[in-house]
Amino acid sequence: MTRHIGIDIGAETLKVAELTGTPGAWTLGRTVRIEHHKDPGQALLAVLEAWDWDTVDSAAATGRLGRQVALPRVPSRQALATGFRLLRGDVPATLVSIGSRGFSVLELRPGGTEVFRENGRCAQGTGNFLQQLVGRFGLTVDEAADLAAGVEQPAHLSGRCPVILKTDMTHLANKGEARDRILAGLLDAIAENVQGLVRPHICPPALALAGGVARSARIRAHFQTFAARHELAFLDSSAEDALFYEAWGAAVLGAEYGLGRPCLDALLEAPGETQVELLPALSQALGRVRRMPPPPPPAWDGPRNVILGFDIGSTGSKAVALDVETLAPLWDGYLGTDGAPVKAAQDLMKAFLDSPAGAHRVRGCGVTGSGREIVGSLLTICYGAGSVWVMNEIAAHATGALAQDPRVDTIFEIGGQDAKYIRLEGGRVVDAAMNEACSAGTGSFIEEQGRRFAGIRDVRQLGEAALASGACASLGQHCSIFMAEVMDEAVAAGVEQDRIIAGIYNSVIANYLNRVKGSRSCGRVVFCQGMPFASDALAAAVASQTGSEVIVPPNPGLMGALGIALLAQRQLPAEGLPVLDGAQFLEARVVEKDQFQCGSTKGCGGKGNACRIDRLTTQVAGERRVFSWGGACSLWDKGARRRKLPDLAPDPFRERRELTASLMAALEPRPGAPVVALTDEFQMQGLLPFFATFLHALGLEPRLGAAPGRAALKRGIEEAAVPFCAPMQQYHGLVAAMAETAPDYLFLPMIREMPHVNGEAHATICPITQGAPDVLRLNLGGGPRILSPVVDIGAGFFDAPSFLRACRELARDLGRAGA
Repeated sequence: MTRHIGIDIGAETLKVAELTGTPGAWTLGRTVRIEHHKDPGQALLAVLEAWDWDTVDSAAATGRLGRQVALPRVPSRQALATGFRLLRGDVPATLVSIGSRGFSVLELRPGGTEVFRENGRCAQGTGNFLQQLVGRFGLTVDEAADLAAGVEQPAHLSGRCPVILKTDMTHLANKGEARDRILAGLLDAIAENVQGLVRPHICPPALALAGGVARSARIRAHFQTFAARHELAFLDSSAEDALFYEAWGAAVLGAEYGLGRPCLDALLEAPGETQVELLPALSQALGRVRRMPPPPPPAWDGPRNVILGFDIGSTGSKAVALDVETLAPLWDGYLGTDGAPVKAAQDLMKAFLDSPAGAHRVRGCGVTGSGREIVGSLLTICYGAGSVWVMNEIAAHATGALAQDPRVDTIFEIGGQDAKYIRLEGGRVVDAAMNEACSAGTGSFIEEQGRRFAGIRDVRQLGEAALASGACASLGQHCSIFMAEVMDEAVAAGVEQDRIIAGIYNSVIANYLNRVKGSRSCGRVVFCQGMPFASDALAAAVASQTGSEVIVPPNPGLMGALGIALLAQRQLPAEGLPVLDGAQFLEARVVEKDQFQCGSTKGCGGKGNACRIDRLTTQVAGERRVFSWGGACSLWDKGARRRKLPDLAPDPFRERRELTASLMAALEPRPGAPVVALTDEFQMQGLLPFFATFLHALGLEPRLGAAPGRAALKRGIEEAAVPFCAPMQQYHGLVAAMAETAPDYLFLPMIREMPHVNGEAHATICPITQGAPDVLRLNLGGGPRILSPVVDIGAGFFDAPSFLRACRELARDLGRAGA
């Protein structure tokens, strides 16, 4: 009996499978799957030593990091197809593989033809992405999958960029959404994103899943529903077997081609010459980092009046007890948010009450951070609006920094999920910016990437490794998703681990300087704050790239909590307020959280904006109470009641919809005339009035398509062949819906240039927007005829010669068609 080994070394896991027997009569043997923490070689040696490597007849490797071993390498696609056929037979099938760093669709068509498609350079839908997000809730992937399995009404999360999806999840958690609903929505969004690669009308009708993400019962159920909806047969095989398709395939191919094996001592491939650029060590810039010494412990001879400042962030929550008279911090606390902002705030309150500082008299509370709304709401229910002050992070961080040094004029704040730039003049904020979507300049990126390395226990040890490195690997200024690919390349090339770790810190600051700060100025006194700056490695990266002296406050993670406590002290008449019973907040519970549409016309122009309002039902001191916030005006903001929009303020979005409806209603009906469907979305924004009128004048009956919304976006995600941006996906869904109404024509112009503004030389729009008509023509197949004139509006708007020429050509084409 012969023995053959297949090895699949992925970005995060190592999988090894054993076969015995002969071709055509294989017997499946042992399997093992372990996380290799960026050191797959040592993990593999440990497995093979226990498997009697000396008696193995052949072996082959596959996977992203497969070149680290001195074995014949099999392309992942070939290994996947071979492994699937080994377990399922030579049947036509559509094989969807969802791995740690990518997902793909492999069509095994009759006759041996194979068609392969894979995701672009984006992590949405991958196991690595899923692991990051469920980690925000303090859960493993398996725990999250179990929690979400039976949820019937998941939270809505669209299949967009993974970083935006991460932000959406944080916002839902901060509004009190149940964890199981958020996680169910996450798994559904992942499934829908992957399903965008499947082409139900042309692919083989048997659908199978492979890869680690496919172990989730909810993912599998979602694909079963997808298969039934598109008349495909779902092959429900063992989730564990599906993990090893590539490893089984490598073993089969190694045996069939008679591939041998080296001795175990020579198994690890010596790294070739690295292609990764090396930069100076971070430690060289430490001389320009000045960390302020901590203040002496405050002296107090009895209970003091204090304000509690809470900074409830997306990944970490902080609190400070501020002496109302001396403005000295008397106590502070920090813990992880874990997707539960209310619990985090209550745990901080309990930590305060259980400490010696719990003897102080709490006169008021301030709340900032991404969880400020729900925590501030619950505190207001407990203690009344007069005892609680809620404010955004920009103001809080600026106030906290000024309390440390009144000369500060520039703040670099890097938190878990957000990164902020704040510019001050005379103690006032004059400019500010935040990261819009990318998390590559934030602390969560450092933590998420760092925990993948062997021997790294926590963020503190990660920073020590970065500073101890003699050089810094250049990982570039990419999106966090692309950065992970660059890191894998560095690992595969044999770059030392500490150099890659140093490169993470350097890359975070490069992304911050380019994507957050941008071209904005720096002053003379630059403060670096936020919990990630507790590591000198991050501060050294700032000093290295800016050449400036960097000042780090004594406890950089507490600046937001300190700042909001100071702001609350200024706004709340602490001496006149009752002493707050912290135990009342600990006992408060959020019983239910929902949304409703406001039906009032008090603050919205007399016609109603139908704003979505968040509502909490709470239980405080045995009594149920309702608290609400949200909307364009302050009608439902029961806590702050701060002025938003003035009463009867105009709503330009509603007015635009009303004007569009009145325009279409004013066009004289043309019974029996050919119907042309068009939309005012995407590239047609602002152009509908002209084209609807023009097409009507040519003798057609214009019909306006449905309004955009979640349904159109979801349909576009499912039907688009590639993962476009969300506007293009929504446009795709809208056009597909218009086609179903069976008009005679679909009006999808190819607009290359928009009107020129302020003398600009060019006004060319995105290539995806320009090519949208042709993409949709191919996807829609047969159906209504598509009118797609090429339009260059150019200078002069509707009287521009290029625009008039396009209109004449459209009229001529319709005349030839007999319209």
